[in-house]
Amino acid sequence: MYYSDGQFYQLKIQQIVFYFIVSLTINAFGNGLSVASNMGSAPWTAAAANLANVTGAPIAVFLLLISTSVACANLVISGNYNWPRFFGNIAFGAAFSVLVGLFATFFRHLGVENLPIVWRVIVDIFAVTNVGIGISIYQRVNLIMHPIDDLTNILRFKYFHGNPSKAQISNFIFAVGISVVCFIFSHKLVALNIGTAFSFFCQGKIIGFSDVHVFKHLVHGDLSKIHKSKVQKSSQQP
Repeated sequence: MYYSDGQFYQLKIQQIVFYFIVSLTINAFGNGLSVASNMGSAPWTAAAANLANVTGAPIAVFLLLISTSVACANLVISGNYNWPRFFGNIAFGAAFSVLVGLFATFFRHLGVENLPIVWRVIVDIFAVTNVGIGISIYQRVNLIMHPIDDLTNILRFKYFHGNPSKAQISNFIFAVGISVVCFIFSHKLVALNIGTAFSFFCQGKIIGFSDVHVFKHLVHGDLSKIHKSKVQKSSQQP
């Protein structure tokens, strides 16, 4: 939805395409950069990295498997068996997985992982911040998104009264659990560091901040229902 001059409007197709490309690129850029910095990735990316470390398979494979599994879980949790959205989210997850792998490889070739540790921490926090911004944009477009971020959206509005921080932390608990299981088998953790802690505790806040300050006229579709209900209530008052 798009909010302007006190009114809510449906996004036009060119707006949807624009916001989709921008959000996907920002999110994949941030995740790829965080992987290359090796100072801690967002918990789900870290979970995929640890699965890749245990098995030797590419990280993109586990990013895709995780996104598909979460997409299936979303159908059950939401109680809304929207199959076009389900397959759209799977397609988003596939494109995201490929882009993260490409960005991670690109930044490794640039030598990001060889920077001094202080700079890698700064780069990683910048990267995780970009992840939160990208998530905020396509959650508000609410057409198709990464299944993990769709899960946050579902939890946020169905169980946590619109609170992005509580929803994000609840989501991340499962990802941290996967990394812990991987540690039990490999006795080694990868992609878990300062950036992971920053993501765990702050990414929800970054999403909430971006909702207000990044493309601020772009709003969650649920707000249109809230707006309409307020209008109806006000019209009924004498």
